[in-house]
Amino acid sequence: MSNDVIRINNLSGGYNEKTVLKDISLLISRGGFTAIAGPNGVGKSTLLKYLYKELQTKDNSVFLYDIDVNYLKQKEIAKLISFQGQNVNKSDDFTVREIVQMGRFSYGDENSSSLIDYAIEKVGIKHLENSLITQISGGEFQLVMLARTICQDTSILALDEPINNLDPKHQIMLLTLLKELSSSRKTVICVLHDLNAILRNCTNTILMKDGKVFSYGKTEDVLTEENIKEVYGIESKRIEVDGKYFLVM
Repeated sequence: MSNDVIRINNLSGGYNEKTVLKDISLLISRGGFTAIAGPNGVGKSTLLKYLYKELQTKDNSVFLYDIDVNYLKQKEIAKLISFQGQNVNKSDDFTVREIVQMGRFSYGDENSSSLIDYAIEKVGIKHLENSLITQISGGEFQLVMLARTICQDTSILALDEPINNLDPKHQIMLLTLLKELSSSRKTVICVLHDLNAILRNCTNTILMKDGKVFSYGKTEDVLTEENIKEVYGIESKRIEVDGKYFLVM
């Protein structure tokens, strides 16, 4: 059995007539914490959307566990990959617990209280459990959505800018939790803009430029001063302290 959980072959696509991604090919192995980085508008979020079939390929180029996603029903995909997006409607009067519970929908066991309790406690939002989502902050809502993702209990987690709206304490907490999950053989893929956060937490990085993969591999090999200048157009200095890398820009 292949150790690759995601395989992308020559993927090009986007929205309507606009091409965003250009000839993307990737292999992502089981486990590990992979960041997707790059300037705004290069296709980072678009790439994630092809993984769970919000956007559909026309040329059979995206595979989960060697299965073409085009041949999977949405409920089947939801048992393989969970997704936390940027734009989620907060207008409905659901409680925090009810939102987390939605992670079990594809399994038909929405009343699986042990998994719901585990996810809520793991993310540290027990005190918000009975609050309406319309009455919590944007940062708290990000944590609720992470709990729902964890409750879905898939082997692949895909997250689009999950530390937006979070204060530094909760950014560190969330990234530490994702790192912990990736160490337990879950595959975590995450769009992130904070390059130092990527260096501290992510085992691998996909660096994108102009809709293409500019560099992909171990994070310390990808986030070099030369690559950052080429992709972002800025000068940086990478320093090493106690075996860890930091960027000064």
